[in-house]
Amino acid sequence: MEPVEKINRCARLSRTLALAASLVVAAPLAAEERHEAYTMTVIVDAAHGSKVAAGKYERAIEKITAAKRGSDTYSKQTNLCVAYTKTGALDRATTACEAALAIMLDARKPRSTYLAPAQAEKLDRVYLALALSNLGVLQAAKGSTDMARARFLEAVELDTELPAPKINLARLAKG
Repeated sequence: MEPVEKINRCARLSRTLALAASLVVAAPLAAEERHEAYTMTVIVDAAHGSKVAAGKYERAIEKITAAKRGSDTYSKQTNLCVAYTKTGALDRATTACEAALAIMLDARKPRSTYLAPAQAEKLDRVYLALALSNLGVLQAAKGSTDMARARFLEAVELDTELPAPKINLARLAKG
């Protein structure tokens, strides 16, 4: 399996700074692998992301899917994307990964009201890059390396400080 990159989402204006600071945390999840792994990203302090980051995938899936509809569907879909990928439920992972990406591509989505427009736009680019990178990992796991490469490149082109897309692109290049 691949490492999981953690994103902590903090309250109000410190959110962007906390996001940038927490992006560098990665933990290997399968010691038996001898090759460099792909990196998936989890929203740790939302939608049971701490359970996903701790490797409690089944429990996280159970909690997320049992939760009533909330306002943060992006975090739910992102964390489901990772949990389903890790458990090998690739069809369900595809649905969740594509839903997270669709949320970020939806031009009608409400923008953050507590961040300055430039900060909100930067955060949106990070979340879009995250969704693209996670989807790329899933596509690589399914053997679709050309599609994975395209997703990783799209994420890198967003010019965020998110390390996962660059790590994943390099991993894909190594074969």
